Amino acid sequence: MMLLCSALPPQAQAQTKPQPKAQAKAKAKPKGKGKKTRAQLKAEEEARAAEKAKAEAEAKAAEEAKAAERARAAERAREEDKSKAEERARAKERAEEQAKAEARARERVKAQEQERAAREKEKAEELARAKAQERLWAPMRIGLGVDLFTEDSRLTGRQSINSASSDESFNYSSASLLSATLSVSFPAPVSPHRARVGGGVRVFGNYGAGGDRQFGFGVLNQLFASGEYGVPVAQKMEALFGARGGVALLIPGREFAQEIDRLQEQGVDVWSVPRVGWFGGLSVGARRRMGDHILLRADLAGQLEQLYLFYTGQEINGLEFDKDWSTFGLRMGLTLGIEFAL
Repeated sequence: MMLLCSALPPQAQAQTKPQPKAQAKAKAKPKGKGKKTRAQLKAEEEARAAEKAKAEAEAKAAEEAKAAERARAAERAREEDKSKAEERARAKERAEEQAKAEARARERVKAQEQERAAREKEKAEELARAKAQERLWAPMRIGLGVDLFTEDSRLTGRQSINSASSDESFNYSSASLLSATLSVSFPAPVSPHRARVGGGVRVFGNYGAGGDRQFGFGVLNQLFASGEYGVPVAQKMEALFGARGGVALLIPGREFAQEIDRLQEQGVDVWSVPRVGWFGGLSVGARRRMGDHILLRADLAGQLEQLYLFYTGQEINGLEFDKDWSTFGLRMGLTLGIEFAL
């Protein structure tokens, strides 16, 4: 009994420890029944140990199940955190893409606005230039100019009476260096903003040969038609290329008029009427707009001119009389002028 009690756990010992009354009853029982009780107690103890082991195994299994559940829960939590993190990253990426798209849209709108503003500004500048050009190329323009010129000319003359002939030719340069020009011009239909056409008159005054052989011809004028083409080279400047041609008109005077009078006194049928001729030339120059209605210009010009002074042939008192005079020359000059746009 003592051995069994020592082998049992404290609880079992407490349970198996006989109370005073129970001990007295046990002492009164026969020995055979006491052995059976110990076997039963041992079986019960083994059963309790088995139950305890089972309970411990179940508790351990439950604890392991709880640990596994906690691990699964932790895994699920990690997966959820990872999914949330990925969702946040995707949301951030979408937000960044959206922000970039909005920035690009704003940039496009800004670029479109700038382009539209640039187009409007360019259109306004073009309109201003067109208005300035319209003012520059006014429908009608009056020009005044002073010409400084030099020339190299020759009078080719021949007079014959019957078979006797005399050469009256000589070379000369103009005794005067100045002339004045009055002109009017209009836009040309082919290119109204660049080309102009018009006409005018150039007055030389008393025209005569200077130098060693002085000879006065009279008052020389030119009636001309002109055309020019302007090429803009700066904001208010343009280069000019022009041409002019027309009729030269000489009103006899001085030595030439005296020659006419002498021939008339000798019975030659010559008239004291104006002599005519032709001329043509080219010019290059520049023009600057000083205001809405005033322009200044300068031109270098060269021209060829021929005048027909005498061309007569007749019989006088049985004599065959012929006289032929004409001039031909090259004239170079510089013209400084002003134009008024109307």
